[in-house]
Amino acid sequence: MNVVGIIAEYNPFHQGHAYQIQKLRELCNADYVIIAMSGNFVQRGAPALMEKYSRAQMALCCGADLVFELPALFATASAEYFARGGVSLLNATGIATHLGFGAETDNKELLMQMAAILLKEPERYREYLHMALKKGLSFPAARSTALTRYLSELPETETSPATSTDNCTLEGILASPNNILALEYLQALISTRSAIIPCPILRQGRGYHDKTIAQEHRETFRFCSASAIRSCLKQGDFPLPETAMPKAAYDILNQYPHPFLFEDDFSSLLHYELLTDDAEHLASFGDSSIELASRMLSERSNFTNWSGFCQQMKTKNITYTRLSRLFAHMLLHIRQEDYRTYPVPSYLRILGFRKAAAPLLSALKANSSLPLITSPADAGKMLSEGDRHLLDFDLRATELYRLCLTAKGDVSLKNDYRKQIICL
Repeated sequence: MNVVGIIAEYNPFHQGHAYQIQKLRELCNADYVIIAMSGNFVQRGAPALMEKYSRAQMALCCGADLVFELPALFATASAEYFARGGVSLLNATGIATHLGFGAETDNKELLMQMAAILLKEPERYREYLHMALKKGLSFPAARSTALTRYLSELPETETSPATSTDNCTLEGILASPNNILALEYLQALISTRSAIIPCPILRQGRGYHDKTIAQEHRETFRFCSASAIRSCLKQGDFPLPETAMPKAAYDILNQYPHPFLFEDDFSSLLHYELLTDDAEHLASFGDSSIELASRMLSERSNFTNWSGFCQQMKTKNITYTRLSRLFAHMLLHIRQEDYRTYPVPSYLRILGFRKAAAPLLSALKANSSLPLITSPADAGKMLSEGDRHLLDFDLRATELYRLCLTAKGDVSLKNDYRKQIICL
């Protein structure tokens, strides 16, 4: 049985995601596709546009067979922990044979070489990284500079054709969010000695941050980004052009019964945290530091909203996204020590599946190394006290999500104890 695993957010599901599932089925001769999907908060430190069960339903209607929730601790983390959490979850299923992911290059040899260097950190690479950081570059920029320089100095016998002939290729690879995640996936596979086979596919369509939507299906780059869809919905440009999403996903979006949520909808909760926490407490959250905590306290009197405070606080080496992740950690009470306590997921929580995937579920039950959870009510008898604490982050994320929906006049979203898994 060939089973392709995908680590995703589907925020929301669009044409590019549908293409990826279809292409991976073909390339891997896959019998089934399983998804490790972020819940109600996502990796860039923001609430998901739509709650997790609706997004899981989109995936199931558009080619996926089974959707797990990637625990909030990992779903809201930096690329390293996000990838580690997703790969560890797929490893734990015992049935995933391939890991599919999009990238800006399909040069698998080059990606594997770069991932191995980043994981082993040879001494000369570390020297170049230290030099770049001393210049005030952000860590992602410093890593890109160090790796490009390190690879350019390797003997030709140790480099792939791409690295020895075109350093712009290297810089381009390391500048793309999709490629950064791809490299983290590969590092996670190597470090966990996973038997899962990596399967990068060349991403199609518009750029990751592109905010334009094709108006006609015949347009060459009809796969618009999730950022473009969110931007349109935030500006009230609704309904979207039907070409932006597969019909099944578009229908779910069009019939979505709740308001769409954005980070600024959580501004009051964030402001309260800033007003009531001291520097030591703020410094304990994931992605924080004592210096950053002190700056937040000194700037909090100028707070306007979530996105405005990110803009206000960002610097050359502290990115907007890191700040947004920190703010999400503050609301979810995720601390730096939690990443040491829970280095990998400790349960597999199913959000939905297709009835036609019954053989897949049977194989999962027989091979999974972690407890299978379909409802938090099961957790008491299946998880240890510590592992229930990890689940608490997911439950808190849903309650925060419901709280902000209530502030917008919607009280209809059920909590995780009352929500039924999707079965199609």
